Amino acid sequence: MPATGLRRRMTSMDASFLYFEKPAMPLHIGSTLILDEPLDRETLVLHIGSRLDRIPRYREFAAFDPYNVAHPRWEDDPRFDVERQIDEVTLPPRASEQDLLDAIANQHAQMLPRDRPLWKMVLIQGLPNGGTGVMSLVHHCMVDGVSGIELLTAICDLQSEVEPSSESSFVPEPEATPLERLQAAWRDAAENSAGRLTEALRWGLDPQQQAVDMKAVIGAMTTAAPQLMQPAPPTPFNRPVSGGRTFAYLAMPFGEIRGIRGALGGTINDVVLTTLSGGLGAFLRELGVRTTGMQLRGMVPVNVRSESDKTALGNQVSMLIAPLPVGTEDHAERHRAVIAGMDRLKSANQAGGFAALSRLSESIPPVMQAAAGYMIPNAQPLFNLVCTNVPGPQIPLYLAGRMVEAHYPLVPLSSGLGLNFCLTSYNGVLYWGIVSDPKLVPDVSGVARHIEAAFEGLKSAAVAAV
Repeated sequence: MPATGLRRRMTSMDASFLYFEKPAMPLHIGSTLILDEPLDRETLVLHIGSRLDRIPRYREFAAFDPYNVAHPRWEDDPRFDVERQIDEVTLPPRASEQDLLDAIANQHAQMLPRDRPLWKMVLIQGLPNGGTGVMSLVHHCMVDGVSGIELLTAICDLQSEVEPSSESSFVPEPEATPLERLQAAWRDAAENSAGRLTEALRWGLDPQQQAVDMKAVIGAMTTAAPQLMQPAPPTPFNRPVSGGRTFAYLAMPFGEIRGIRGALGGTINDVVLTTLSGGLGAFLRELGVRTTGMQLRGMVPVNVRSESDKTALGNQVSMLIAPLPVGTEDHAERHRAVIAGMDRLKSANQAGGFAALSRLSESIPPVMQAAAGYMIPNAQPLFNLVCTNVPGPQIPLYLAGRMVEAHYPLVPLSSGLGLNFCLTSYNGVLYWGIVSDPKLVPDVSGVARHIEAAFEGLKSAAVAAV
């Protein structure tokens, strides 16, 4: 991944993940790699240290300006030491798979220290299969799902044996003083204001671009209006979240997902949302919730990177508020409903409209955004859950000479969202990571079982269709 072109000043979207983070709601994403052979901490430290020239942001920390005059700025960490970024835990003797899941959940529940670069790795030793787990946590202000995959490919290799990297010649810049940060903040704020004014003038003289933007915003508002006018349907997991976390995962052969798509139509993501809707419906009915006619809302992040920004870090996403027909028990009928609902959102360019609205947030003073992060309550949101699906490499990868056997993704919980889903594909398998608050979802493994059963039902419907 190129090491050039990194922004020093966070965007409004990047900074919002710092402003809205709370001890009970750490806002980092991550994953756990399962390696086929043991890996010791010393080897991992040397390996990651040799790759830092590819990912210089891993040596920078988020520096806040006095009075939040501007959004936080990335600065070299003068005390950087890769050893401070890598921890190690060992599972109990004769550990079970549940011990591994508990260890992942416990690490995911902890905030990343802000006095150093906002990432860490955790070696998990003593896995039931004899291998090693490598858990990676990266703050959401630094990456989204797509750039997270770019980081994965930066630390992994396509073969087990590679030439060792040359020693880094990195020399950190001296740490800025509060006065220097304040001066830089005023300068960047002035440049940002001038840039917005220039952009507004250019937009005002471009009727074609005005029409495109207005059409996108109107389309987004039209399709989202019924959802934005009232909270999402209440569920047991849409309540204020606590600091606890539980984790479950699923692995589905990617070929079977393609087969369902070929038989029933739609996209890979439509198959995912149909499976998710079926599993959630069964889970809610098991809890005694009446689901007849119920349609939950899933926030589905959409990558809006341009071709030139493919390898850029930071967050460049919009969203769709997808209908999840959890009350429809017939698998084929539910799949048709998902396809129809997603097609409506795409034809109205809802993602483009929300992206245009997101750009408007850049004009909100940072001090107001920071204050909003403290005041926004941990309450019922406009959607019920997040379901993000990020394509990953479809070939084997190697970390420090060990083959990556599995890749389980992690997503944070946030205000009123006690159950979220993250998916990524790797080497012919679609991996689901399911994160929940144990006070709201005591048995997250039950959610996984219902989703797996819904997938089997959808496969049967595809066979019947053929």
